[in-house]
Amino acid sequence: MGIKNYLMAELYKVSHSSLIWLHIFAPLSAVGVFLVYYRFAAWSELGKVAGYLQILSIAYPFMIALVTTVLSDLEVRAGHCQQVLTVPCHRCVIHVVKLSVLLVCGLLSSLLAVIGFGAAFRAMGNSGFSLSFFAGSAILLFCGNITLYGISYLVSFQFSASKGAGIGVGIVGSLVAALMQTGLGDQVWYYVPWGISLRWCSLYALDQAGNTVRLLCTDVMKSVIFVIGAGSVLSILLICWGNTWEAKSTGEE
Repeated sequence: MGIKNYLMAELYKVSHSSLIWLHIFAPLSAVGVFLVYYRFAAWSELGKVAGYLQILSIAYPFMIALVTTVLSDLEVRAGHCQQVLTVPCHRCVIHVVKLSVLLVCGLLSSLLAVIGFGAAFRAMGNSGFSLSFFAGSAILLFCGNITLYGISYLVSFQFSASKGAGIGVGIVGSLVAALMQTGLGDQVWYYVPWGISLRWCSLYALDQAGNTVRLLCTDVMKSVIFVIGAGSVLSILLICWGNTWEAKSTGEE
């Protein structure tokens, strides 16, 4: 059974589970709630857009933890992860496939949450931000959180017997993300994975609004290098951990 077959099987399983609904209803709910609120809020267009993106960035770590925990729980309920433990290939391949499917779902969900909001926001008569801006913001939102998928996935599967571990990481991550928007994060945000997408989206919104903003190119570059470096380390760790995890799980189960 090749990687393509594993990928198709995982896509089929996810599409017939609660995961797919989480990735659809969560962004649609966010769009609906904020659009209703913004019809009555006396904020500027910049304030509304920046506020929406900031809330998404703060909620993202928790949502990532939630979906990885749900995925881990699905495997446990399917037979104590035996589907992963008994496949005739390196177990890390299965983990890479599972994480890749989550990343694709996360990207599509981000696009739905931001572009969907942008299209409706513009339809309400707000023309200060183009759809291309919202598309770019969705990409920044997703890319800034890629490392969190790896972290949450490792925690959720390593401690699959306890849902609290994965959810706890998400709650703490969202709190840290909120702190990174304050002055406490000014000098460290580019080294804190939970605060990177929030800062990227905020700076992008301010720049697109025509505000005179120092984009802190050095800090932005530091954050890009950190995301690439952390992503590479997590990828290697996932590959190494995959085979170790199967041995430990087999013994424990």
